Amino acid sequence: MLLVGAALGIFLVFQNHQKTEKQLSSRLEEKKLQLEQLQLLAREWEMLQQEPSAPVMKQPLSSFIENVARSFAIQDNLQLNVLPQVEEETEGVQVRLDRLKLDQLMDMLYQLENHRPVLRLSQLNISISPGNRLVRASFQVRKQLGS
Repeated sequence: MLLVGAALGIFLVFQNHQKTEKQLSSRLEEKKLQLEQLQLLAREWEMLQQEPSAPVMKQPLSSFIENVARSFAIQDNLQLNVLPQVEEETEGVQVRLDRLKLDQLMDMLYQLENHRPVLRLSQLNISISPGNRLVRASFQVRKQLGS
């Protein structure tokens, strides 16, 4: 009886050991698969970091802004100055517009803001010209340079 009990005990321990081994083996396979997926994502991330974050405009920024102003027939009201200090890999222009109707200014800003590739507008100042109902505006436009 004692021998049967000992054999049964050894059998149960052995069976429990096999069950634990199968569980650990299954978890090991899952972890290997996760590791492979993580390595694949890391390689993809490295490739994405080397690409520009957005499409790049090939045309010089000042020429593009002049063309937009020309399309709204406000090129005579436009003054452009290249920004001397901008972030690395960007180009910047200070834009000044004078004697505009508010609708003309809104059309110009809308065209620049919604352009693809993306342009970044900042430091917008708008004032009313003395003696009439026209506006003056100044703002900065920046674009990403291609590598």
